[in-house]
Amino acid sequence: MKPLLTPPGPDAPTVASATVAGGAAETAVPHARTRAPLSVQILRLLLIAATASVIATWLWAWQGVQAYAWPGVDNDITERGLAYLLILAPAVPVNLIAAIRLARGGRRAARYLAAAAALAAVQTVLLLTPSAMPLADTMSDGSNDVGIRHLLTTGPLVFAGLWLATTTRARTWLGAAPRTRRLPGLEAIVWCLALACIVAMGTEVRQWTHTASATGAPAGEYAEPGTWAGLEQAVTETTDAIPGFTGFTTRTLEVQSCEYHTPAGLPTYRYLLTYELRDSATEPGAPEPSAAAPIAARWSEGEFTLTYDGATIDGTRLITAERTFPTEEGRGTYPTATGVHAITLAYTEAPAPTLHLESPCVERATESTECILPQGDPDTDTVNGITCRE
Repeated sequence: MKPLLTPPGPDAPTVASATVAGGAAETAVPHARTRAPLSVQILRLLLIAATASVIATWLWAWQGVQAYAWPGVDNDITERGLAYLLILAPAVPVNLIAAIRLARGGRRAARYLAAAAALAAVQTVLLLTPSAMPLADTMSDGSNDVGIRHLLTTGPLVFAGLWLATTTRARTWLGAAPRTRRLPGLEAIVWCLALACIVAMGTEVRQWTHTASATGAPAGEYAEPGTWAGLEQAVTETTDAIPGFTGFTTRTLEVQSCEYHTPAGLPTYRYLLTYELRDSATEPGAPEPSAAAPIAARWSEGEFTLTYDGATIDGTRLITAERTFPTEEGRGTYPTATGVHAITLAYTEAPAPTLHLESPCVERATESTECILPQGDPDTDTVNGITCRE
């Protein structure tokens, strides 16, 4: 008797048959599914390692970005953190899907593998080219370091993976039909999880930045209120020592930013007050009395400290001093020549003698509108940097 034969076909299982004594047919068990070659298994491990490397690089970059945080100052920390996240994050789902599909083989796995390698190259180029970053001006100081780290950690893994992918067994595995059934929604699940993680991390970056840059309570150590009055008080104390003082011709007040914020996040400003002295009324031909000597004498006593009395390069007499700045007891000091929170004063005996005073940097909690009328009846009064109430 002839044994039963299964007609060959593309979907027919492979069955081996043989005739045994008594006319019975013996059928062999189908072969088990072929496992991925060793090179492909190593390639999957490299993809997982590259994923971990990308995550570690972003965490390292975000930690570096956090160093730019300062209360009350917007240093584009949110934009920097999100830029690194958007550049590095796509590698995570691509690498993971490639690793999962490599276990099954097929051309789709090869496409994901190629996408992972291309994505790593694009990320490195973006990070090493500051002009290509989303915030080129603000990120040029750190993206190179992130790019170098990404190149040194991910680059060797990419090159090793490319070498393994070109082996004969790996190419055969990637060129054959998938060895298992397709997992429903596999890619969608991975991409959705990755998108959820990106959104969560982006939200965390934004919240951390908002908290870190929030303005704290004013310390009040060097408060702005009273600064202008302190300068005017020093002018009064100086002019009281000038015999026959006739007043000023001009007063100019400039309020300039010190371009830094206090630890509480408050902006700081410096007040610059300049008075130009009026000529004394003397008889024709009589020598003009000098205010330098009485000013130098006044700045050598009391709360004043004389710091210089001499001539400049062009022979003009210059007198400088410091006066303690009115602060409440128990508050800190400001680093100056006298070691205290001080007003600096300068008298220049030029053809138009001037009295110039500068405050130390003071913190501003609210917009200043406190303005003081000039003394010495000047013809011109200019105030820049603040808006006075009518």
